Amino acid sequence: MTIGYRHLIFSANAFAGALLALFLSFAIGLERPFWAMVTVYIASQPLSGASVSKGVFRLIGTVVGAAAAVLMVPAFVNAPVLLTLALALWVGLCLFVSLLDRTPRSYLFMLAGYTAAFVGFPAAMHPEGVFDVAVLRAQEIGLGVFCAMLFHSIVLPVSVGETLRKRLGEILADAERWTAHALAGNASPQIEAERRRLANDTTELHLLGTHLAYDTARIRPQRSTLAALQDRLIMLLPIVSAIEDRILTLRAGGGLPTALEALVEDVRLWTEDPGAGDPDVLQERCARLSREAPAGGDWGALVEANLAGRLKELVVLLATIRQLARAIRFPDEKLPESLRSTIRAARPRRFHLDYGLALRSALAAVLAITGCSAFWIFSSWPDGATATMIAAVMCCFFAAMDDPTVAQRGFLYGTTAAIPFVGLYLFAILPMITGFPLLALALAPLFLPLGVAVAFPSLAGAAMPLVMGIGGGVALNNNYGPSDFAAFLNSNVALCAGVLAAIFATRLVRVINPSSAVLRVLRAGWRDLADAAEGRAVRSPSDWTSRMLDRVGLILPRLPRAAADLRLAGTDALRDLRVGLGVLQVREAARGAPLGEGSAAMEQLVATLGRHFRRVGNGASEPPPFALLDQIDRALALVLNEPRETPARDQTLHALVGLRRNLFPDANAWQPEALAA
Repeated sequence: MTIGYRHLIFSANAFAGALLALFLSFAIGLERPFWAMVTVYIASQPLSGASVSKGVFRLIGTVVGAAAAVLMVPAFVNAPVLLTLALALWVGLCLFVSLLDRTPRSYLFMLAGYTAAFVGFPAAMHPEGVFDVAVLRAQEIGLGVFCAMLFHSIVLPVSVGETLRKRLGEILADAERWTAHALAGNASPQIEAERRRLANDTTELHLLGTHLAYDTARIRPQRSTLAALQDRLIMLLPIVSAIEDRILTLRAGGGLPTALEALVEDVRLWTEDPGAGDPDVLQERCARLSREAPAGGDWGALVEANLAGRLKELVVLLATIRQLARAIRFPDEKLPESLRSTIRAARPRRFHLDYGLALRSALAAVLAITGCSAFWIFSSWPDGATATMIAAVMCCFFAAMDDPTVAQRGFLYGTTAAIPFVGLYLFAILPMITGFPLLALALAPLFLPLGVAVAFPSLAGAAMPLVMGIGGGVALNNNYGPSDFAAFLNSNVALCAGVLAAIFATRLVRVINPSSAVLRVLRAGWRDLADAAEGRAVRSPSDWTSRMLDRVGLILPRLPRAAADLRLAGTDALRDLRVGLGVLQVREAARGAPLGEGSAAMEQLVATLGRHFRRVGNGASEPPPFALLDQIDRALALVLNEPRETPARDQTLHALVGLRRNLFPDANAWQPEALAA
């Protein structure tokens, strides 16, 4: 880990913003300048657009949360139990919504939740001042947000657009490399890992895209162009994995025909070098070889036709991806009408949502808040409000993790480590400060190194608790005089108590192990498969692929820690992704294509698929039934007997071949003669 000039600039900007926020707070006469100071560090991000967007979300969330507190405190001022319950339920509701919005915007909802706790619980003892506290909180947060945005946007800003273009170039180069390896049949564990990383790469592009509207660059890519590119990128993985499977199948059975082998090689060369071929010519060659497959062919002929069809899809897809990538790199270039139509048709990215876990996270927050409040009310502890506030924050901060208690314990260690620094400043340094320049000089040796640590993602989790603990513990105001040791001790005990309450409540209802997390994601995918087969959810292939690819990204990091669970033996989320696409295509053909008896056979097929995936989605552990293999084979025979000019015939054959390979990869080759009997 090397400290670069960008890390130093980030730290200097954050520290300068914090000093400006303090100075303005002192000059205006605000009562809690440390709120503005800590906000600068919380809102600071390496990318200027991300700093702006996070600051905007933080400010809006603060205003909404403060307004909620202003409404609730007077309404329940004479009923502390009801006030506690109302604030706890508000925090739980906001946390629930934030976990279902898997974008940076979720920060807004989370802030709206725990800001109400920050304003409401201290005001419970003095309800007449709740409006003043709410306004003060909004002022301090707004001031901190403004100072963070100012420095990170003006002093050597890092553009989101430039970062996006650089990252896109890396992702596209990786995709072209592992696609070429798949076409050459040279798959390796390293290439397989790179390929599956596309799931996280597309999510990263999506998250970067949410900051584009706040970027400081004059010319920046359009989010709609990025959305269209993501639509194509997420389709790349299932198509390439299907092509690789067909190539390996044919080579294991005797090899590819000469013309098809030459086509695969030419597509591979074009994948590595766009100047090595004409995509229109390659598409025509793919279509011709797919049409020339024998009309009553055997299994090998069907796989050959399927491979040619998939190669055509790959050429079209990769050509469009390259066009869209160029449009992002050069946003001021005029686009052809066909590409503009593609961009206009782009749809928002679909993500996996776990309502059950979101509800359990909200319940943990409610339990932690009500538990702390009960102790506070019945013991008359002066700093009980502090413990309750911190419990709310700790339940919100790490709610998206499988085991939030790990990060909560880390925060506890960080804030505990901050206590000696806070004591040093309160009782030794600050009493000697006589002016703002000396204050800045005294803070620099601590906050500048912490700012550098915050700039490193691997260190930010340990550095931010120190920043927040020191900034909040010192609680800078216009009086630099000596602090009350009893108050210092009591507030730190309350802080630790709040974190411990959050850990206990989270451990009680929220923690899940990696294997359980993987199973939850897999079963959600299987239930979606059942819905698609049963026609309960109408989704486009891109919507299905987007959500399933997001699930692949959620599963892969957890698999090494869940490998010992026998329930996950044979787990392959990519296979489920391809099966889902096949189900959608077969169901569409069964409902809309004039395929005679084939339509009825496919209706029966998708019904069997729906029943199977409904059972495994609800927890059953069973392989696909062999009756399903017979139904696929019968549908293949019936559709194959249809005239070549029948609409959707070839597309349906491709889908059926894919389903057979994905669900029964070890089954004997399809035999039309046996089925005809």
